[in-house]
Amino acid sequence: MSAEEYFNLYKKCVDIDSIQFSLEDFKRFQKSKNIKIEKEKYCIAILGLTDHEVEIYFIGVAESLRGRGLGKKLLKNIISFSKYYGADFISLEVGINNIPAKNMYLSFNFIEYGIRKNYYRNSSDGREDAIIMKLNLN
Repeated sequence: MSAEEYFNLYKKCVDIDSIQFSLEDFKRFQKSKNIKIEKEKYCIAILGLTDHEVEIYFIGVAESLRGRGLGKKLLKNIISFSKYYGADFISLEVGINNIPAKNMYLSFNFIEYGIRKNYYRNSSDGREDAIIMKLNLN
């Protein structure tokens, strides 16, 4: 896929007020050894790779298709990839008010291990805390 196609899919999977990545970012992602873009038909994830960790920078499903298990399928693929990659754990942040996503991560045995105060901008020009979550793969 081209950077433009990835970026267009990303825009379908994120609140317009929450866009954090640009087309230029996706062009850089494709050239980076430390970034992997994982996608399914209507969902996308952006992963940061280090020696022993995979960090989920973004995971999203097109708004019109949420609640159908597509995010779970993508997360299963990320976990499989992470094990193959040799990561010891997967980490991520999730908005404290994003209950569906938080519950999905908990259902995969992610644990909460911290809070980032006022981490996300929300649609009302306010800030929202993020829960830091981790899945041990060993």
